[in-house]
Amino acid sequence: MNDSTFLIEARALALELGLLAARRLQQARATSLEVEEKAPGDWCSALDREVEALLRQGIAARYPQHRFWGEEGSGGTPSAADLRGQRVWVVDPIDGSMNFLRGYPQYAVSIALLEDTQPVVACIVDPVRGEAFTAARGLGATCNGQPLAVATTPQLAQAVAATVFPKPQAAFMDTYLQELSRVMRQVAGVRRAGSMALELAYLAAGRIDVFWERGMGAWDAAAGLLLIEEAGGQLWSLDGQPWYAASALAASNPALRGAWQALWPSVGDPDLRGRSP
Repeated sequence: MNDSTFLIEARALALELGLLAARRLQQARATSLEVEEKAPGDWCSALDREVEALLRQGIAARYPQHRFWGEEGSGGTPSAADLRGQRVWVVDPIDGSMNFLRGYPQYAVSIALLEDTQPVVACIVDPVRGEAFTAARGLGATCNGQPLAVATTPQLAQAVAATVFPKPQAAFMDTYLQELSRVMRQVAGVRRAGSMALELAYLAAGRIDVFWERGMGAWDAAAGLLLIEEAGGQLWSLDGQPWYAASALAASNPALRGAWQALWPSVGDPDLRGRSP
């Protein structure tokens, strides 16, 4: 099997499992779920773990030799040693769990396959709108089969930015609020809906122009990173770490990269792909 055939098959599996998980989420909307608050502002339910197990089983049935990293079951941020030289599926079973539990219609299933630390297959499924965003390395990005391309907005003053607010007790809250104030003075508008996966998918689809977040995990970023790259956009670290270890990321269309990155003047041009030791 050549690389392109493998990527096409893996992308098809990610889409199949993403749609299956999305149907399970829609079925569960009518049921009463026991809720756990893992930390202030960080909620989950047994359904998070159920959907993650569903995805793990589906992947293991097709690719038993691959590793699996899920937000609920694996814990912590994967290291280079966890990822290098291996194929690893990184999954967020419900990105936007608080939204899901409250009936706020902005949440998604996020699935990515990494090869030697880099995402090569991505799938983000929005159960509410019936949108499935997919990508494979070198094969482009789509939404429900239609090609995606980032916007061509040329000036930051015309741009729509998106972000995800930190958890209430985040140690970096003051830094983030300063950034938010700075951004709001530079762009046409700021949007925040509570799902990083969907915001990154929206950037790939040209619905927003720029994005930043602090305090996310690798499972939040993996699929969206590939979608953006395959749609012609760019994503980079704000703390100099490779993407899977970064605590802060930003993204934009190419025309806005310089102006957007200039809002974080202490950041040079870090190697997001983490090729350095």
